[in-house]
Amino acid sequence: MSQESEEKKLPASEKKLRDARRKGQVSNSRDLVSGFSIFAALAFLYIAGSGIMDRIKQFAELVASAQSAPFAPAASALIHQAMLTLLTIVAPLAGVVVAVTILVSTIATRGPVFSFEPLKPQFEHVNPAKGLKRIASMRNVVEFAKSLMKTLLLAAVFVAIMAAWLQPLFEVPGCGQSCLEPTLLAILTPLGAAAALAFIVVGLIDVPIQRGLFLRDMRMTKTEYKREHKDLEGDPQIRQELQRQRRDVAGRSYRLGLANAVLVVAGRDHLVGLRYVRGETPVPVVVGKGEGAAAAGLRAQARDLDLTIVEDAALAEALFARTAPGAYVEPDYFPAIVAHLVKNGLV
Repeated sequence: MSQESEEKKLPASEKKLRDARRKGQVSNSRDLVSGFSIFAALAFLYIAGSGIMDRIKQFAELVASAQSAPFAPAASALIHQAMLTLLTIVAPLAGVVVAVTILVSTIATRGPVFSFEPLKPQFEHVNPAKGLKRIASMRNVVEFAKSLMKTLLLAAVFVAIMAAWLQPLFEVPGCGQSCLEPTLLAILTPLGAAAALAFIVVGLIDVPIQRGLFLRDMRMTKTEYKREHKDLEGDPQIRQELQRQRRDVAGRSYRLGLANAVLVVAGRDHLVGLRYVRGETPVPVVVGKGEGAAAAGLRAQARDLDLTIVEDAALAEALFARTAPGAYVEPDYFPAIVAHLVKNGLV
């Protein structure tokens, strides 16, 4: 009960994100996937449209020619041909849409995600209090804003296209049957493409928003963080390794202070100085850190010392919260730190 009332201030650990991913909980933009799927379907229909119309015309001619044939064999043949025609039209279209959906979803979620966990009944969704909280949540506000944006975009596109084609539409009856099909195609093609592009644009804007909302939902309380580390240290091998690292740190007296840093990781409110010298430090060690005004002062000092400063708010906040000066950084943060070191030519 105390944990539910405790505020989630700490960023999610790599372990929590991995566990959430195994349960199928990842940041994903449905609008981006929908946009590319609609675009792929329309592109397929545009490219294969003439072939589809030919098949439909062939089937119509077959129906017309079967009027004089005996009913039973003609009906059986027509049903078989109708199923075959439908299959040859729908199967490639469905294949293209499914392939694009899987590809875009995999890219958007940074790898494939497969889990039956979301299909299990979630009894907390029945809780009225939590239901009201979800209705008033930031995620629903974002979804409403996206829906409003899509509606305005589609309305603007529809009005623009119809205004451009209003006069030709009035002239179609005088032109005759031959003008109807190309005119409708000329109107519907840009309308469908614009609708798909509107979804894609909203989806591209939505990707970082969904990532931020997901990380916000995944934040941890101090109690949760302590329990996770207690569980990790409960593993004998991990406990032995941590003890070895502590003895190593105790045996080595690293000089603290930003002047001994080789890399400075900064965020809006936090700053952490790291030292990693091959052959001297087995892993990166924190040599200084600050928050608020102290972080601003350390940033100015880092500029005076001509140190490499990288902007990574999530990493800076996590290192500040979880690593004391003179201590090695946790293995969870090695990939991000190594990436910054390599990118800036510091290793």
